[in-house]
Amino acid sequence: MEKWKEYRLIEVLDALIDYRGKTPKKTSSGVPLITAKIIKNGRIETPTEFISVDDYDSWMVRGFPKVGDVVLTTEAPLGEVAQLDDANIALAQRVVTLRGKSDVLDNTYLKYYFLSNVGHQRLKARETGTTVTGIKQSELREVIVDVPPYEVQVGIAEVLKSFDDKIEVNRRINDNLEQQA
Repeated sequence: MEKWKEYRLIEVLDALIDYRGKTPKKTSSGVPLITAKIIKNGRIETPTEFISVDDYDSWMVRGFPKVGDVVLTTEAPLGEVAQLDDANIALAQRVVTLRGKSDVLDNTYLKYYFLSNVGHQRLKARETGTTVTGIKQSELREVIVDVPPYEVQVGIAEVLKSFDDKIEVNRRINDNLEQQA
């Protein structure tokens, strides 16, 4: 049986897309903008900000996200993480997109790794700042990730995702019941 290995994050990524330092012109409709404030508790809440469809290609020059990519907040707050279920989104500043190398790092496993105490603490150990803490891309690249064999990652991710899916169904049922009441 293969053992788990420790890697620097950059060693197991195919893509790290970073839009820090850029602020898009926002509109009332168009392509949903994924901002740090809507990434919470492992999921992306309904976007309330957008960029123009006409501005999309000129804005997304640093790379295009894909379904399944992991989004991670880099400050205010640091370490909120979720996974994209739609590629037709724009990334705001303070959010990076991570994509694991095929057959090396499963994206869903990576999401749950950063949601875990160990993953979150390893991220926080590299933060800087006093009033608002954050992580520089150079430090993010060096975060240590515990990586089991790929098949084990997929199994871990499937189990945890099934729990999250059930929680989401129950949350929607509760919302519906509250609206009916």
